[in-house]
Amino acid sequence: MKKLAGIILFYLIANTINAQNPGEWYKSNIENGLYGIELPKAQEFLKSKRVKKAPIIAIIGGGADIEHEVLKNSIWNNPKEIADGVDNDGNGYVDDINGWNFIGGKDGSIMEFTMNEGDREWLRLKDKYADIVFDGKQYFKYVDGVKTIISKMDNIEEYKYFFNLLLRRETAMGPSYSGHVFSYVMKDYVNIWDEELKQMFPGKERNEISIEDFTTQIVKKKYPQKDSLRDISLTFVNMYASMVSRMNNDSPNAKPFTWENVYNQYTNRQIDFSYKNYMDLYKMYGRDTRKQIVGDNHMDITDKKYGNNILLTPGLLGGTMVSGMINAIAPDSKLMHLVVLGQQGEPYLKDIALSIRYAVDNGADIIMLPQQNKLYPPDQKMWVSDAINYAQNKGILVVVPVWEKSENLSINEYFPNPAMDKSRHLKNLMTVANSDENGNPSKISNYGAKELDTYAPGINIYSTSPGDLYKTGTSSIFGAAVTVGIAGLIKSYFPKLSGEVIKELIVANPTIRDDVEIEKSIVVNGENTATDLFLFEQLCRSKGIVNANNAVRAAALIK
Repeated sequence: MKKLAGIILFYLIANTINAQNPGEWYKSNIENGLYGIELPKAQEFLKSKRVKKAPIIAIIGGGADIEHEVLKNSIWNNPKEIADGVDNDGNGYVDDINGWNFIGGKDGSIMEFTMNEGDREWLRLKDKYADIVFDGKQYFKYVDGVKTIISKMDNIEEYKYFFNLLLRRETAMGPSYSGHVFSYVMKDYVNIWDEELKQMFPGKERNEISIEDFTTQIVKKKYPQKDSLRDISLTFVNMYASMVSRMNNDSPNAKPFTWENVYNQYTNRQIDFSYKNYMDLYKMYGRDTRKQIVGDNHMDITDKKYGNNILLTPGLLGGTMVSGMINAIAPDSKLMHLVVLGQQGEPYLKDIALSIRYAVDNGADIIMLPQQNKLYPPDQKMWVSDAINYAQNKGILVVVPVWEKSENLSINEYFPNPAMDKSRHLKNLMTVANSDENGNPSKISNYGAKELDTYAPGINIYSTSPGDLYKTGTSSIFGAAVTVGIAGLIKSYFPKLSGEVIKELIVANPTIRDDVEIEKSIVVNGENTATDLFLFEQLCRSKGIVNANNAVRAAALIK
């Protein structure tokens, strides 16, 4: 029975429509007024030539409907494996007939979501560093509520890296937990101010000391020595006192708001309140089911024997649409699916690295990765870099879509990228962003004159959808899929060309747009979005949009 129709993938906008749809514009010739890849011209040129290979294209992502009426004959079959419950080819993956699911369990279960990398990293180091506070002179932490000085920090660089995750906003839980830790700091200062107020107002109880007294005597006090933790604590406490005091003034029946209210808030309730906030976020972002379902050690690259062969996953809509695009451009290709993504979250880098190696070892000619990421922990970054280099040594092209964050890649580095390993250049790795039918780049795509290789059609694209359906949609991965399709088309007719050569053929032979002025979103000061004008050549290396016709003609000239 077929299966899983109507699944929603969080980054797709999809509507069911009939065949022969305007969403097929991505194939069109330029003279039709649409900035497609000129596939009809490329097909006309290749008519007289013979298909010499059925290239294997590995799609690393969220799975796919491999039984779709259009796709089922284009799915890769492992020639060394039989569906008999035995690891026939001895690679450690039982019945990997059409690919492999790296987030599956041996019992057939599947992870539906994964944590973000920043949250994973923060939790990995939490017990070592999350409770440590630095006051500008010394490090300390609270043990059972008592301030305890840390005489020596064993790994100061790792500590800085840990807190950089907070500054770069790579974790949702980290700032909340830091707020909880800082509530102990504020409790200490509130107790100090309480003693000062007792001396200033002898004989007065806390409920007889007004907020105005606190403001006049403490907030406006000139302390002889600078203390950044005191200043931060004072700011938060004063904001709270001012806000609640104003609310009470607006309510005629409210009891007078006094220093006692502030004191009770920060010596009692705030600690519990902040911890509850952290736990609420932990329940949302801090737990996936990898340990229970997959059971491997995600920090051990040598722990390889895990997963299952289930490719029909809850997150398969994107992979199904991507498969249809590739198949429409390179119909002779065979599609291998490797699952590393759930319906939400970011892939584990170990899964990315091992899926690349799986693809290489099983004869892939082209590999499509699911996404870039701003955070690649050093050790795990090397796993991925080594895997891409392994593909490069075998002549395999690796294509990765860029995020749609409006960021300049020359300022904000995302991984993987060709320069991620300073000891070598990954010439086979290609970065792609989306363009639309009018020849404009995605307004919110990341960009870079040297860091982004090219743009490709990826907006309002018509393709296959689970359950023998067809949809139109937009996703940051679609431009990369179209580019992979062109690469597959080239490989079908010119199989001796390496991935590095195919990459440069596509980049060097686009639909040129270098004299076109573009309005585009940019990120200012790390967080605010604005609009600016660019020439196309300032956005990517190719200065234009991928063109299948130009690329195959250039490939035919290579001896």
